[in-house]
Amino acid sequence: MAYTVLDLFAGAGGLTAGFHLAGFKSLCAIDINKKSLTTYKHNFPETKIIPQDINTVNPVELRQELGIKREELTALIGGPPCQGFSRNIPAGYRYLHDPRNQLFQTFLEFVNEFRPLYVVIENVPEVLKAYDGVIKNEITERLEIIGYKVNSVSLNAAHYGVPQTRSRAFFLASLERILKIPEPTHFGDIRSDFKSSKFNNHLTLLTSSPLLTVRDAIGDLPSLNAGQEYTNESYPYPPQTEYQIMVRCGSKKLVNHVARALSPRQMARACLLKEGQDARDLPPELAPKKHYSGAYGRLSWDRPAKTITKWVFHPGSGRFFHPTQDRTITIREAARLHSYPDSFHFLGTYTEMAAQIGESVPPMLAKAIADLF
Repeated sequence: MAYTVLDLFAGAGGLTAGFHLAGFKSLCAIDINKKSLTTYKHNFPETKIIPQDINTVNPVELRQELGIKREELTALIGGPPCQGFSRNIPAGYRYLHDPRNQLFQTFLEFVNEFRPLYVVIENVPEVLKAYDGVIKNEITERLEIIGYKVNSVSLNAAHYGVPQTRSRAFFLASLERILKIPEPTHFGDIRSDFKSSKFNNHLTLLTSSPLLTVRDAIGDLPSLNAGQEYTNESYPYPPQTEYQIMVRCGSKKLVNHVARALSPRQMARACLLKEGQDARDLPPELAPKKHYSGAYGRLSWDRPAKTITKWVFHPGSGRFFHPTQDRTITIREAARLHSYPDSFHFLGTYTEMAAQIGESVPPMLAKAIADLF
């Protein structure tokens, strides 16, 4: 029998993509964002799509419609919205009873109805400590009450073959056993020199590879000017790394490689900055009065990217300038840094596609979770 998965709060399908890489078949995806589900449907055409507020979907009726018995579904996965306790939201706007936090309750109603063999809940790392652990404890206790064995952990995508230092929290639940934390496949210090890490012991060095870098991920892609789109049908250069070979697998052409146009002031900043520099290195006349850490930053070729967010299209929102070209990274470059294969095509406006990537789980990190089953 094939491994099956149902994805709640599915977005564009990052979690599903990782589970597909691990051999799963997606039966159904639910999300209120119809634009994201357009991308999902394009990439997973055989999956049943429900473009609705999850609170309007009856889990009993859905299970019956899908023809699934209780404890027959392999995995129920999803990432309930996290804005209620994300550190990217000002502290004054975070509170325990934010309705967005309570979507966990809805997720658990689906778990109780389907009783899948495994449950994966993904969220921001802060969920494990928010409000003195109240949310973590409630999720864990409610899963345990209905018979699940639960583990929770924060993982960094860079340690699992993603060329990006993105941390996410996971609740891993099973009806059968306590699930172990997936062993890292790539070693290195995500903060500095890649040489020292809590995973950097003798056994890990023998079984792991160095952290993947921006060059590993996008070094084969053609140069563009700001506002330019690559429209040729074929790749202009051969792959240069194993990662590039992997992401090209199954792709016959390069899509979504379009660079967003820059304002004159943004272009002036880009032209002055060198690889690895950011707003702190700008002269007073071009430096922004206030800015995020890493704002107007250029990526470094030989390091992983910093976290790719929904604001990846805006150079003032993070380290999103190309390492050497005077532009922000393209949608395809952002997708590569997020570990999406080139065969995964994004649909929508530039900002919609940026959000689809930035709000999703890197597929290779999701695969590391799926391989536990």
